[in-house]
Amino acid sequence: MSEQIFMNEIAASHGERMRHIGKYYPFFRLWDNGLNLFKDGRYADIDMAYVTMAVIRYFIEENSFNDRAVTYEMYASFMSDLLVRDFSPKAEEGELSQLVSYIFDKLCNDGKPFSARWFDPSDKKMKTMRIRLIESRFDQGRVVYSLTSDAIEFYLDTKEIKDESQISVEQVLLEKMVRAKNFSGSLAVISRINQEVSKLMVQKEEIVVLLGRNVFEGAKALEAFFESGLKWFDEEQKLFQKNRSLVDQAMRLSTGQAAQRELYAVDTELKRAMKKHGDLLIACTKLQVEADEMIARAKKTRFRRSVDFVRLKEVFMEADNVCGAAKLVKPLLGLRLHKTLNFHQLDGMLDYKPEEKVLEEASPSGRERSYVYEEEAASKRIGSNFTFFLKVLFEQLTEKDEIGLEYLSHLYMMKFGEDIYQNGDFYAFLAHLSQKDSYDLTKIREKQDTFLEEIMAEYIAGDGEKYDHLRFGLRFEPDRVICPGGTYEVTNIIFERK
Repeated sequence: MSEQIFMNEIAASHGERMRHIGKYYPFFRLWDNGLNLFKDGRYADIDMAYVTMAVIRYFIEENSFNDRAVTYEMYASFMSDLLVRDFSPKAEEGELSQLVSYIFDKLCNDGKPFSARWFDPSDKKMKTMRIRLIESRFDQGRVVYSLTSDAIEFYLDTKEIKDESQISVEQVLLEKMVRAKNFSGSLAVISRINQEVSKLMVQKEEIVVLLGRNVFEGAKALEAFFESGLKWFDEEQKLFQKNRSLVDQAMRLSTGQAAQRELYAVDTELKRAMKKHGDLLIACTKLQVEADEMIARAKKTRFRRSVDFVRLKEVFMEADNVCGAAKLVKPLLGLRLHKTLNFHQLDGMLDYKPEEKVLEEASPSGRERSYVYEEEAASKRIGSNFTFFLKVLFEQLTEKDEIGLEYLSHLYMMKFGEDIYQNGDFYAFLAHLSQKDSYDLTKIREKQDTFLEEIMAEYIAGDGEKYDHLRFGLRFEPDRVICPGGTYEVTNIIFERK
């Protein structure tokens, strides 16, 4: 291979490799940072790599296998139990809940995607990859959380999934693809499901041939086939029906012609996969009946030729040998009634790596486009709103030694209107502000521990420079609950200037 061809191959494949590696990036960021900054590093021995894997596994179990939405309270209960069981942290009163919340913020990256810049040699420019592990949505008056498709793909690549079939785990990923409206990715996943079903059909045919040659070896292969390939058939059928319903719903709500065409292709392929899956069950049911008959005939004829129990009994009686009779009967008393999983078959399924197809969309004009990602727009909006909230808070603390949350929320209403009480950013601001008991703006430029402190530092470095001397603390009054604007109940907070 010439040097020029070799260099071109490196450049052409780099983008695809970086997109594949991207789903691993958040895990190593979390692993590397750990909990060194929380409470002066007192919990640094807690392994964030293990915690991250455990949370992803928990979400897969609840979201996909149990079909339940995960709330923060469910996560907090799971994480508290895990930390106490595996690490036994010596936490002071109230610190365990703070630790659980801090870990969740790290996993969500304070609501922002994990981003990293990389050089694309094909386009000769730097690009930014953005990956999330956990996403949230508002459902029936509450916030629920679920994994992204990147998080599920990463977890499946690590071979840490529980005893599940390859078809089941691929359908978990298919559900995420359909919900995210990634229909080209959905087609690739369905293609892999079809390949897996075809592979099981080929294995079934091989067992038929083996049964014709050696019925007992064929019986062993049949048992292994049912335990490793078909024991999850009912679960797979339920997941097929669930994904079919999601596709039907997406087709009803879709309006664009391009999306309709992609959805039609997804629906067609999914129907084909479900038919092949059903055909496999019918074929295997017939195979089981035929195999039982073949095994029964073979056992009957072989036993008749090999063992004459009447003659054997006479031999034992003549020799007065009870031990010989015991050796004959003992194997019949030790039948294996409980089936076990063949781990070699499972390992082979998890090692199966089908080729991945990457579909790219080109601009019709061939010109470069500038995209504004949804998370960038949301981050800009939140930063702007939080800055306005901080400005009012700092103005009041400069004039007064102490103010309460009820008074502060009234000022926000006077300044921004009554709609502020329906604004989610207002309550998010209070949640972020309550992460710490005190703030020192004289040192805020040097070190920021939270997302809100980063916004404080930017504001102090710009228009809010006159507040860089301010220091204040938060005193929580859990026994007093206020209801700003008559909407939601929150615990009262007293802000004290120091």
